[in-house]
Amino acid sequence: TYRNHSIGFVFQSYNLIPHQTVLANVELALTLSGVSKAERKAKATEALKKVGLGDQLHKKPNQMSGGQMQRVAIARALVNDPDILLADEPTGALDTHTSVQIMDLLKEVANDRLVIMVTHNPELAEQYSTRIVRLQDGLVIDDSNPISDEEYTALCEKDKAALIAKSKDKKAAKAAAKKRSMSFGTAISLSFKNLLTKKGRTVLTSFAGSIGIIGIALILALSNGIQLFIDQVQEDTLSTYPLSIQKETQDLSAMMSAMTATSTNNEEHSDDKIYVDNSLDSMVSAMTSTRPNDLESFKAYLDENYDKIKDHVSDIQYTYDFDLQVYTSNGEVKIGLEDMFKMMGESFAGLSTLMESTGSAGINVFSEMIDNQDLLDQQYDLVDGAWPTADNEVVLVVGRDNSISKMALYMLGVLDQGELEGIMSSILSGEKYEPEEIEPFPIEYFTNMTFKLLNTADFYEKTDKTYVGADGKTYPVWSDIRTNPIYSDEKLAEFVTENGMELKISGIIRPKVDASATSISGVIGYTKGLTDMILVKNTESEVINQQKATPETNVLTGLGFERTKYTPENIDELINKIDPATMEQFYAYMTQMIKTDERFAGQLDIKDAKGFGNVFFMLPAENQTAIVSGMLQAAKISNPVGVNILCSAISTALGNVTVTPDNLITLWPVFEIEQKYVLINGIQKNAEKGIPMDISGLVSLAGEQTMATIYTQVSATLKEMTVTEEIFLALLAGFSADSEEFITLEETLYKFAPETDATYDSNMKALGNAEKESPASINFYAKDFSSKDNIETFIADYNAKVIADGETDKEIEYTDIIGILMSSVSIIIDVISYVLIAFVSISLVVSSIMIGIITNISVLERTKEIGILRAIGASKKDISRVFNAETFIIGLAAGFIGIAFTLMLCLPANAIIQALSGFSNIRAVLPWKAAIVLVLISMGLTILSGLIPSKSASKKDPVVALRTE
Repeated sequence: TYRNHSIGFVFQSYNLIPHQTVLANVELALTLSGVSKAERKAKATEALKKVGLGDQLHKKPNQMSGGQMQRVAIARALVNDPDILLADEPTGALDTHTSVQIMDLLKEVANDRLVIMVTHNPELAEQYSTRIVRLQDGLVIDDSNPISDEEYTALCEKDKAALIAKSKDKKAAKAAAKKRSMSFGTAISLSFKNLLTKKGRTVLTSFAGSIGIIGIALILALSNGIQLFIDQVQEDTLSTYPLSIQKETQDLSAMMSAMTATSTNNEEHSDDKIYVDNSLDSMVSAMTSTRPNDLESFKAYLDENYDKIKDHVSDIQYTYDFDLQVYTSNGEVKIGLEDMFKMMGESFAGLSTLMESTGSAGINVFSEMIDNQDLLDQQYDLVDGAWPTADNEVVLVVGRDNSISKMALYMLGVLDQGELEGIMSSILSGEKYEPEEIEPFPIEYFTNMTFKLLNTADFYEKTDKTYVGADGKTYPVWSDIRTNPIYSDEKLAEFVTENGMELKISGIIRPKVDASATSISGVIGYTKGLTDMILVKNTESEVINQQKATPETNVLTGLGFERTKYTPENIDELINKIDPATMEQFYAYMTQMIKTDERFAGQLDIKDAKGFGNVFFMLPAENQTAIVSGMLQAAKISNPVGVNILCSAISTALGNVTVTPDNLITLWPVFEIEQKYVLINGIQKNAEKGIPMDISGLVSLAGEQTMATIYTQVSATLKEMTVTEEIFLALLAGFSADSEEFITLEETLYKFAPETDATYDSNMKALGNAEKESPASINFYAKDFSSKDNIETFIADYNAKVIADGETDKEIEYTDIIGILMSSVSIIIDVISYVLIAFVSISLVVSSIMIGIITNISVLERTKEIGILRAIGASKKDISRVFNAETFIIGLAAGFIGIAFTLMLCLPANAIIQALSGFSNIRAVLPWKAAIVLVLISMGLTILSGLIPSKSASKKDPVVALRTE
């Protein structure tokens, strides 16, 4: 520090740093003092002007003569305004003329400071010096102007005050200067200029240092690309297989474990027997074991704590128990599987329920889209139109090749569903099916397509029947117009077009080529807004609100929800409350039952007068006439007197008709029903015996043999008849209320009229009711597997809370299909990451060793420069800083080169990866954050590896270093 601030050096061999400009060489002393750049330049320029080099500022030393270089050395010695200037043989390397110029300059400098010059030339000393001290072998042998102690003391006393003041000022200034040192920016500048003199080697060194960075960056780029692909696969897959919570849930994990288990018995068995394991029992138990979830309470908790989970989900989707009632724009065709399969025949009628319940891909017609447009954009390309912006807008989903299945066209009503019946008939009859080629549709055909949407409750209308609720008010009974026979297909279509809300296809989308999974399972995707709109309409539905107001009564029948036990005498009350169309189906069923079921056929075997009386008036008129004729013929033969008496009694009973055995049969068909009763009953007093529709008059006259034949004929006739209400009630009269036959008939009747066996919940479902706060299921679409774990933790926290509150019935169980299928993916990813980290560590060690060696070589090459810097006042710390700056620059360059090469290498690497994998979305991508970190690591490693060489440089002896060439 003292040398830097108080002493200026002029060397015999100049000791200028060759790669620095003249101006930079002069500034060097100031840089060590921490002077600002602007001030350094100003002072250095001024010093060079003083020595006559004001126009040579930007030349390099090797572009100057010896005298000019010595002037630069003098300017460097003077720039820090030293108290003393030491000149070591300043003219030793100069010619005579130049020597004179330099000595004149030094003499001028000596006007305001002490100049001590070492020389072997006595003539120069005699000519220019004011005092000459001669030394020999290190000892003073002569002094031309020695000062005595007395003179020194007197001088000090004389100028003591001035000297003290001057000393204080100068000490204060130098004390401040001592605190300064070379800045890191200055060190970088010095090292950068040095490196520029060795551009080729510097570039090669930087490139060599970048090899490790390139390797690491490529690994990170590929790892990141694979991770991005995995993330996309995860997000796509998790959007297809969400973590789902249902109102009724099964333990799928237990089910799958049971299916794959070979035995649950760990006992040892003997080898001479084959034992049966109970895995099937476990599987059946798991399949049939369900429990309810209180989703209403869980949704309330979820809404309150949404902030805890929002960062882990792409969307939370709520589903509700309602079916979209969508028709073609003309109302003639219902969109969906149900009507389509009906067209295909009875054997396919149940397939719609099965396929819709399993959610088969590509089979569902309508599917609610997840409420995350970014994820939808990631999975789908917009072929035409736009994504929905209104609640009544939907999108059509086509295949990757812009195709749409023929089944979808039938479901959407584009193709005539009536064709399916003929197609299936021909296939089932063994004919070869020749598919018809369909021409491609113009894209505008679908973008202009509209539908009609109604709430399920919209199809219910008031009837003339009413009931009184528990509140004493009178309410109408409602019926479904879709099952009302007075509503023809044309009338129903008219109702749909008049009352339905329009749905419009706003756009056509298709899965991206590189999408590993997609979230829309149907042909038509609709928005959460449409679901919300339907929920609002439910709150406004009159029939739904009436059912809520009278929860004890079925609004579709006017009956209580508790099932009534009927008897043969009053079951006609149940029949009267069932619509006629359903009863016609029931009577047709009973007609078949009488012919095939022995329990009912046995009741039609007439064996006595009572059974005959029960069924006689159910027989067709021609059968009745034939039976009466046969009975009279037998009576006339066996008891002619009795017949005459019977006819007289009948005549008296009728009053205005004379009945004889001859005209009785003729009159029978024209008799009114009351007259026929009189005729059959015979003598009126016989009716008092309690036999229903007593026919004992004729029966007793006809004789047992004749009646046995008639009973057989009547039984055979009844078995061939079509059952009507009268026949059915007559049959029931023969059963007791607790008989097996009556219970069977009552159960059958309930099956044909399911609304009479409904519950409040089943009715609300049939009406399409759904309430926003009570979803049927909650689907969590996790962003990745880590997020899925956080969702599971969230559910676990909820379960812990309700258990702690003593509300164990609110505990939630859920289905995690993707977790079951892909539980090992996270482990695989972790293992790959560990391997990559180990590989990276090896690369970093190799790179660090190489940089350390290169830095040490640089130290050896710059030994002379180290000596110069130390001679003019650079501290050991400054020397270390210079070389640390050099390693910093090399590290920075190596980092940038590594990143640049990595980006270039990613292009062919991606082409190879995509060609080999077949996935266009797998590509090496270097994250910008990773690039920055790698550059920082490169700089940090080079600095770290250069610490030992830089420390070695700082410890070099400056004298020895100056002598190094």
